[in-house]
Amino acid sequence: MDTDVLIIGAGPAGIVAAIETASKGLNVTIIDESNLLGGQLRQQTQMLQSLPSPYQSMRGFELAQDLTNQLTQFPIRYLLEHRIIGIYANGSLGITDELNVFPIMAKKIIVATGATENAISFPKWTLPGIMTIGAAQTLVNRDFVIPGKSAVIVGSTDFAMDIIHQLIDVGINIKGIIEQQPTIQAREMKKVNELYDIGLPFYVNASIKEARGIGEVKEVDIQLQDRVFTEYVDLVLVDGGRSPILDLFYQLNCSFGFGDKLGGWVPSYNQSFQTSVNDVFIAGNATGISVHGALLITGKIAATSVCEELEVLSREEAEKQSAELWKELESREYTDVFQERIKHIESYKSPMLKNQFIS
Repeated sequence: MDTDVLIIGAGPAGIVAAIETASKGLNVTIIDESNLLGGQLRQQTQMLQSLPSPYQSMRGFELAQDLTNQLTQFPIRYLLEHRIIGIYANGSLGITDELNVFPIMAKKIIVATGATENAISFPKWTLPGIMTIGAAQTLVNRDFVIPGKSAVIVGSTDFAMDIIHQLIDVGINIKGIIEQQPTIQAREMKKVNELYDIGLPFYVNASIKEARGIGEVKEVDIQLQDRVFTEYVDLVLVDGGRSPILDLFYQLNCSFGFGDKLGGWVPSYNQSFQTSVNDVFIAGNATGISVHGALLITGKIAATSVCEELEVLSREEAEKQSAELWKELESREYTDVFQERIKHIESYKSPMLKNQFIS
C-alpha cells in the first residue's frame, strides 16, 4: 500500500493535519489504534477556550464531531484499530490489525500520537480505586460509570480542575485536592476559585503518606507540613501531568531534547515541525504538552510543511501561511510553554534550518 501522507494518530492534531493535506489533493491515510476518530476529545465535556480561528469555543466532544465531519469532504483512507509494529529495510512501515501484518510506504509521515498521563506513586498506590484522573473522566463520560462515592485528588493542573467539576456534577464527593508543590499548578484561576467558593479544601506542600484497604482503597493518610490526618475514601485520582508518547519516534530513529515545560523528553524538530528524520513530521502533544488550541495549530503547521515539500503548495504560500500560524500559536499558548518550544527548536542544529518564521 502506498500513500502520499501517512498520519499516525487520529486525535485533534492528526485530524487537522489530514484535512489540510487532503484539501490540497494529496493521498492521505490515517492510522489509529482506536475504532473512533477524535482521540481523547470524545470523552471531554468541558468547554474548550482559545481555540484557533475559525473555531468557536465548544465542548471537547463537539470539537471531535466538528473535525470528523470536515474529514468526510475528502477521500481519506482510514486504518482504525491498526497500529505500527516496525519498519522494513526499504523504509515502509509494518502495520497490523492484530490478525494480519502488511507494509505501507509513505512519502511523508506526520506523527500525532499524543500524550500519556503520568502516575504518582505512594505506598499501596496500586490498590483498586486508585487511578489517573483521565481514567476517571473516561469512565464517567464514555462508559457512564461512576468510579466511586468519595475521592481525593492528587495534583492540581488545569486538566484536574476541569475533571473535578465533572465529577462533582455526577455526585462524587471530593474531599480534598492534594498538591506537593507550595502553590496550585492550575493556571485558569476562575475554575480554582469556583472550587474554593464551594468549600473544597486544597492542601499544598502535601502528599499521600499511605493508602490502605483490603481489595480496594478505603482510606488514605495525608501528610501536611505539621501533621498527618486520615480521609476515608473509595477513590483516589492522581494527576501527575502528561508526557509525550515517544515509542514510535524511537522506532523511527528520531533524536530528542528535554523541555520541562513541554512535558519532558520531546522529539527534536524545527520550525516546520520536521524531526531529525527528513520525511517525518510531528504534531499535537507529541511536540510538547499544551492547550487544545495550540495543538490544532501544530497540526496545521506540520501539514503546511508537508504540502510544501510535496509541491502542492508553493514556498511563498507555505511561508506566509506558516508565519500566520506561528503568530496565532504564540497568542494561544501559555508564554512559558511557547518560549520553551522556541528554545527547543533553536537547540536543534541542522544545516537546512533557516529561522524564517520565528523572530
